[in-house]
Amino acid sequence: MQYFYKLSTKDFDQYTALITQRFSVHKMGTIQNNDKEYSSSTLSYGELPMEIILHIFRYLSAADMQIAGRTCQRWREATFNTEFTKRVLVRFSKLCLSDMLTPAKDYAKSEMPFRNFCFEEISFGPVQQAMSHIGSTAKEIIFDNVDIGVKQFCEIMRLLPNITSLKITHCSQLFMSGSFLENEPGLSFANIHHLSLSDNQYISDAILMRLTEMLESIYSLDLSGCHIAYHNAIQRRFYPNEGDILPCESILTFKFIIRILALHHEHIRCLNFSNTLIGAPALSALCELERGELHLHRLGLAKCRQLNAISLNLLLTSQTNLLVLDLSDTICVNDSCLDVIVKSVSSLQELNIAGCVNISNEGASLLNKLKNLKHLNVSRCDGIQSDGLTNGVAATLNVTLLILHMSHIQVCEEAIKVLAKNLPELRVLNLGYCVNGVTDESVQSIIQNLRWLRELSLESCFRITDAALTGINITQLVRAPNLRNSLDGIQSYSNLENRDCLNKSNQLFKISLRSKAEEEIVRDANRKKAMFEAYELNLIEECSTDGYNLKHLKGLKSLNLSSCNKISDVSLKYGIQFLELRHLSLSNCQQISLIGVQQMVKDCPSIEILDLSDCESINDKAIQIITKALTRLRILHISGCSQLTDHSLDAILVNCKNLQTLSIHRCPRICTDIEERLAEMTTLRNIKVDNTTNMDNACLLRLKKRLEC
Repeated sequence: MQYFYKLSTKDFDQYTALITQRFSVHKMGTIQNNDKEYSSSTLSYGELPMEIILHIFRYLSAADMQIAGRTCQRWREATFNTEFTKRVLVRFSKLCLSDMLTPAKDYAKSEMPFRNFCFEEISFGPVQQAMSHIGSTAKEIIFDNVDIGVKQFCEIMRLLPNITSLKITHCSQLFMSGSFLENEPGLSFANIHHLSLSDNQYISDAILMRLTEMLESIYSLDLSGCHIAYHNAIQRRFYPNEGDILPCESILTFKFIIRILALHHEHIRCLNFSNTLIGAPALSALCELERGELHLHRLGLAKCRQLNAISLNLLLTSQTNLLVLDLSDTICVNDSCLDVIVKSVSSLQELNIAGCVNISNEGASLLNKLKNLKHLNVSRCDGIQSDGLTNGVAATLNVTLLILHMSHIQVCEEAIKVLAKNLPELRVLNLGYCVNGVTDESVQSIIQNLRWLRELSLESCFRITDAALTGINITQLVRAPNLRNSLDGIQSYSNLENRDCLNKSNQLFKISLRSKAEEEIVRDANRKKAMFEAYELNLIEECSTDGYNLKHLKGLKSLNLSSCNKISDVSLKYGIQFLELRHLSLSNCQQISLIGVQQMVKDCPSIEILDLSDCESINDKAIQIITKALTRLRILHISGCSQLTDHSLDAILVNCKNLQTLSIHRCPRICTDIEERLAEMTTLRNIKVDNTTNMDNACLLRLKKRLEC
């Protein structure tokens, strides 16, 4: 994950001086360089020094960099720099890959030296030319749920001699026969140091031994989600004699995994046994490898429900060099485990304990001793509340923590304010479902203090209103003569000034016979009316904004406001204004309509993922505007938008040139055969329509047509 880091004043001055030295622009438009004058009214950005261009590109995302590379030949050359190409993942998804068909045919002509490739749900045809071209630069290869046999896999791997990382996931049929890599002369995996075989059902001891024997050294091994036999009784069934050294072709046992780890103990630094049945005896065996100098930097034990705290503490005590630890949804993790982590693994930088329900405030308070912690996930930890966080990572000013996930946590408003004040360097903050603590005032505190945020999630925090995101002073709106009739609705939502001034201007002795729920509905309706009237009458510019506007988080790239149903078009016009915003979720925000969408697409032109599910006010005109203005749109969710008709499909077909995923179920007014119509979209890979979870018919139809060509 890339983050936007601060550019120091010293660096800025150096680059400014360098530009000034090479290009001196006079008022009359004359450019002076090395005492030679050239008549020119503008300065060409293509003439910038390459070091300046490379420095600028370091702040761009992969999508921005590809677009910038189309500006001129010099900028295109800058994108070829190895520093940038190694960050890009080239994904081939849901198609037949063949030298005779696009995109493999087109990619063989590419000059860009990409390093990372992913083949997802691919059927392979003749691919010798494409794979030879890929193999000249490839370093990392991912096979995810591909349709491939052992023979073809080996032929492809022979064309990839330089890869250092191999990931094979959800490819059970590749290992089903048991003859994987058997009698394959001339095949070498000597350069591979990172091996991942996650979520494969038919891996056996024999297959794993054949594969690892080809590797000279293993730095990381991922066997998460594999069917590993840990119980001694099962191992004795397949290895009745203690001296058996021939690996079995029917089962994958921890006995042979330990043997592999012992052979590569000098180099291995990353292990992942997440979502397996690993238990206390297996951890004890790992601890014994400490004598062989097994020093891990990354360890994954997520969803390992057979562990106990004693064996886990013993392992953590022995692995003092850990930098990344994933214990999410591991029930045995408790306060004693955190105490061991704090004392033994003081250099830890990333900790994931999401779903560890046995951790209390006392254990969470110990986290303030991890001075190097940059990434913390405590989501769904029912035992952690406000005190655990304010006495833990936010006990004092903490400028190290960059990422904090704390969704589904019972925290109060004051605790979130303390977090915002003491964690000023946060780049990612997830407060989803923190209903009690996320209010207008706490969101205002976040905007005020966390100016470096890049990702913010307030999912299902339904208490927040437009005032939280815009900083609009509600009491000033009350004084507007045209809004007197909506005074009741605003009265209970004035969070920026003393509410007493509202009480004095209203009927203080008015008796209501409504229930509390009915009062809430009426107040909400009146507040909506007042905000819409202020919007239509253009009164918002005239009122003072004593609070902080969300647009002050200038580098925000992801914003999740799903189910924040008090957010209206006012926020879209006056709060959501980000040039770098990539992901915006407004699902189940019933007050979002065409009015707000028109302004949002102008202020946020870089959106790639947009979720408008269950926004009942979204109509065909809004979809037309969205698809035409957001040229980078890759994922669009519009399920449950009951006003949409076939005209929305027309807009998507005509305007969306990069769309890969479309969710359009529960739209009753769309009568067209969606799969047949969208089959013509060459970029579309995932379609979600009614009565299916993931409709691939369009992909199959498109594939059939391509094969017939």
